[in-house]
Amino acid sequence: MEMMTLQGLLEQHLPKVRERIKLPVYQHKALDRLAVCRTQALGGHTQYCPNGHVNGVWYNSCKHRACPQCQGLASEEWLRNTQSILLNCPHHHVIFTIPEALNKLWQYNREFMTGILFKVVQETVREFANDPKYLGAVPGMLAVLHTWGRNLSLHPHIHMLISHGGLDAKGQWVEPKKGSLFPQKPVMMVFRGKFLATLKKALEQEKLVIPKGEMTHQLKAMLNQQGRKEWVVHFCKRYDHARGVAKYLARYVKGGPFRNQQIKSITESHLTFSYQSHQTGRKEKRILSHEAFVQSFVQHFT
Repeated sequence: MEMMTLQGLLEQHLPKVRERIKLPVYQHKALDRLAVCRTQALGGHTQYCPNGHVNGVWYNSCKHRACPQCQGLASEEWLRNTQSILLNCPHHHVIFTIPEALNKLWQYNREFMTGILFKVVQETVREFANDPKYLGAVPGMLAVLHTWGRNLSLHPHIHMLISHGGLDAKGQWVEPKKGSLFPQKPVMMVFRGKFLATLKKALEQEKLVIPKGEMTHQLKAMLNQQGRKEWVVHFCKRYDHARGVAKYLARYVKGGPFRNQQIKSITESHLTFSYQSHQTGRKEKRILSHEAFVQSFVQHFT
């Protein structure tokens, strides 16, 4: 039985999908490349043995990050390079997530808010790392953006690897005063405060694109409300080394939000795919129209 693929869906149904939904040009171009990945449309290459005999002929890959069939080599290369620079010490894996209420702002200001998220996460970690109560040094840090949930929902968050120790002002290696590195709730509060303050300032300076149907005063009220809510900043259990976490992150850095193995069925109007739920830990299914699936998929393109 031939495996159902994302490419097969695009080849067969993309023209109709385009008639029903509007997408920006860069997403159209990406879908075009995914649809012809490893086909004659992208040309090919031939490998020869030292004696000049043909060993094989292969069509070229599209090399788009979201393509489920051609990023394996890129992921392995990133992982190998990253593991070669990781410090030989325990590491902490911390996940900084922005609340769902900010997703609409994210959709209209993707590049701007991505920059804010990286900047605020780094500033928050450095602030606690510089405090002598916790570390009093500069740790090693690696941050990776991840925008999707397992069911293709929009879920922007940053995975950060932080070394269990760092260099102090004298260039000496020092370790944290406590095994937990930093206290979770104060880190959450500082991260939340910095992120919201930056957003409010950008709103006042008219640097944000206001989502359709929203008013400036409504956004200000929403941001104030978010300042009174708990945000998700998750500290994983300390790792003796960072190699395993780096392997986990490689898929998000060079891989995409969807794998062909998730597809359970494709009909003339809908696609059914499986995913492991964060909430229940069980395998679940999601059924989407072709249009809804494509919109859910391309929202994670950069």
